[in-house]
Formats: sequence, C-alpha cells, structure tokens
Amino acid sequence: MPVEEQDAQELSCEDLQQVVAKIAAEKAELEDRYLRKHADFENYRKRMAKEKTEAIQYANTELMKDLLEVLDNLQRAQEASYDENADMESVRNGVDLIVQTLFSTLNKSGLQRMDVLGKEFNPELHQAIANSEDENIQVPTVVEEYQAGYTLFDRVLRPAMVRVAMPSSVNDEQPNE
Repeated sequence: MPVEEQDAQELSCEDLQQVVAKIAAEKAELEDRYLRKHADFENYRKRMAKEKTEAIQYANTELMKDLLEVLDNLQRAQEASYDENADMESVRNGVDLIVQTLFSTLNKSGLQRMDVLGKEFNPELHQAIANSEDENIQVPTVVEEYQAGYTLFDRVLRPAMVRVAMPSSVNDEQPNE
C-alpha cells in the first residue's frame, strides 16, 4: 500500500476519533442540560405545590382577622351579661351591634342572606319543612321562614328552611266559565 493511502486512512481514523470525541462531548453537554432542566422543573413543581397549599391554607386570613373583632365583642358581651349591675338593655343593644358587625363582615366576604318570603318556591333555594293550602295563590309560595338561607357569591351555601303555601286544590277542580 502506498504511503499516501496509509496517511489518508490514518487521517480519516484520527478525524473520525475527533468527530466521535466531539459528539461524545456534545452528548455529555446535552445530558447535563437535560438533567439541569429536569431538576429546575421538579423544583418549580414542588414550589408551585407548596404555594398552592399555602394559598389554600391561608385563603381566609383576612376573614379570620375580621371575625376576631366580632369574637372579642362577643366575649365582652358575655362578660357583661354575668355582671349583676349590668343594664340588660345595654347588653341587648351590644349584642345587636355584634350581629350587625358579623353580618357586615360576612357580606364583605361574599355571604348574602336570601330574601325568601313571598317568593315562588324553588327547591334549589328552599327546603320545605311544612306546607299549607291557600286559595289566593296560583303557584307554590314561601310564606314563612324557619331558618335563613345563604349564598356565597353565586352558590347556595345553605337553603332556607321554609313553609310553603300551595295553591288550593279547589281552584283546580272548578270548571272554567
């Protein structure tokens, strides 16, 4: 074999070795970048999970702070109620103010009391626990509220417990003239 052909083969072997070394270095670099990106993503995922947990855990912080004021006032009213020299009218007025403050605090957080009296009965909003007939109405109507119902923003938190007046069955049996 001529010397020139041997040199060409040796050069190509050396070139191939350099190419292989270069590819191996690029592979190592890509593996390293992949592992770092994967670790960054895992850290991000863990951080987001922790932040979500904390957000849920502390979501009601402002509401709780506002309710502490109501709790303090209730404790003062309770103490005043045990005082033999306390004016019961003042205690009652204080309790009324506490109830107003509590409703105001809950309203700020989206709680609304349902207005149900005189409204058409809706089983999604009302829980009928009693009924009666009334010949003066055409549709089932709420006539008494036993327990208030509440919504939180647009969702029913607790349906109102009500008595429903039903249209009299006598009206249904009368022939049309």
